[in-house]
Amino acid sequence: MKKLTLILMAFVLFAAACNKDDEDNQEPDALAPTAAQKGFCIEYTSTTCGICGAQGEPLIHKFAKEAPNGVMIALHVNANSDSMANNQLWYRFNDDRPCGSGIPSFWVGDDHVTLSDQDAMKNLLAKGNAIAGIDIRYSKEGNNMKVETLTKFFSAGTGEYYLSVYILEDGIDGSKNAPAGYKQAGASYSHPNDDYKHDYVLRAASVNNIKGEKIVTNPAAGKEISKSYTIPLKPSWKQKLYAVAVLWKYDPNANTTKYTYVNSIRK
Repeated sequence: MKKLTLILMAFVLFAAACNKDDEDNQEPDALAPTAAQKGFCIEYTSTTCGICGAQGEPLIHKFAKEAPNGVMIALHVNANSDSMANNQLWYRFNDDRPCGSGIPSFWVGDDHVTLSDQDAMKNLLAKGNAIAGIDIRYSKEGNNMKVETLTKFFSAGTGEYYLSVYILEDGIDGSKNAPAGYKQAGASYSHPNDDYKHDYVLRAASVNNIKGEKIVTNPAAGKEISKSYTIPLKPSWKQKLYAVAVLWKYDPNANTTKYTYVNSIRK
């Protein structure tokens, strides 16, 4: 009886090991873009801006709830007092999507909106499907983020299209007890329990500008473009890090916004 029991136990362990090997060897799910409009928002902000803490943060989180798979980006400026500032990318974005006379300042899609434009994201999503969609897969490997994307055009397009991949960070402490450079002015108005967190913080980009890289010109309907990226991460980025992607169309004749928004993805 003991011998039979040992044989059965060995069989169970062998079967479990085989199942684990099968799981480890499974191919990841295929990337599958859709034409559904995901939504997009940029907020220009800073820890020194009281209105950013009191009103800007609630608005970008409202937009995020309305577009759960859309890309929200918080662009921090003022490197002398804001430890999340990325002045180089700030100015790259500001060249194409000016923040205007002050912060917080928002762009939803291709529209520069104010704090009173509470329906801006709903209006963008109401425009319906986009000409193209993106899917994304990413994993943190050591000090790098490995990213794969698949862009698909569901209708023919004209002109040049560019793809940007960004690394964002959520959950950074901005409370009154946060380290210098992270404490958010005005936060007590929107977070009476002093649990303020910085979300959607732009940390890095696949290319050090707004547009990313050109991936296709005059795409036909059904055209698919696969891309892969390795983006370095800093050890100081310790909270929730993730990759997002945004597709742009380039219009060299536009007066201000030469890179018009097409679609995005956050997963």
